[in-house]
Amino acid sequence: MPSNSGNSDPSTKATFLFKGTIREVKSAWLKQVPVDKNTVVVMVDQVLEASKNLAKLGGHRVTVQLTGRQKVQVGQEFIFHTHSWIFGESVALQSLKEEAIKPTKAHAALLSRGGDPVVHGKNRQVQERFASADVVVSGRVTTVRLLAEAAAPSKAAKGKGKTRAAMSTTTAATGPVSEHSPHWREAVVEIDDVHKGQHAKKSMVIRFPVSTDVRWYKAPKFQAGHQGFFMLRKTKLTEEPKASRRGKGKARVVEPAAAEVFTALHPVDFQPYSQSGGVRRIIETNNAQDSF
Repeated sequence: MPSNSGNSDPSTKATFLFKGTIREVKSAWLKQVPVDKNTVVVMVDQVLEASKNLAKLGGHRVTVQLTGRQKVQVGQEFIFHTHSWIFGESVALQSLKEEAIKPTKAHAALLSRGGDPVVHGKNRQVQERFASADVVVSGRVTTVRLLAEAAAPSKAAKGKGKTRAAMSTTTAATGPVSEHSPHWREAVVEIDDVHKGQHAKKSMVIRFPVSTDVRWYKAPKFQAGHQGFFMLRKTKLTEEPKASRRGKGKARVVEPAAAEVFTALHPVDFQPYSQSGGVRRIIETNNAQDSF
């Protein structure tokens, strides 16, 4: 069964970079693809960067939906920056950029570097995430807890057991259950060093989802004892609206204010100390450059 990746956002980062030759124009190798002037069939001559499911496409023909920024013809060679679009008996890709191959140092280096295209693709992701991170720290997770407002004991909970008010506090903090609820938790990190940005305290709190829903399953799931590098972003998160009752009146929906928290939601935003390369290599390179 063919499946649409559901990722047709033109602003999406390229995840499949390859050198290819145009074999057919206004044509497709997948009948599910709507053909227009920008639809071409391309021979994948060399895979440069890829996810695991696309790394073996070298020597195969794929359908590419071009950007339409330039006219193309059969026989032309390009470096294609694409992401997956439709999977079936073949693969269809959406292009974000096409580079005509030129005798430049940059193209020569790219085409001759060799190595594993999956590793190259991941390294590019790490570089982009590092560049866009607000703060990068290294350290150890000491505690994982429910949200602070849920974990804090309420006045109503003191005394004879847990009252209805206390139960309401816990429910409101975690929010009503929905199909894509992230089920937020907080990881308290004891900081060893700050590698980018500013953070004066010796510890920090990272908000992360424990949900395995399709929307959240790739996000790092922290546990006490995890040690490594954290690439963090300041994110405004709003909890689900809460119902509040006063007296005998109807429930009033209270819209909570958005709270700015640190998050690490991309799979490469956390790298264990035991893993070589990646964030560690970027930090070492930056430190070496700063020493000159």
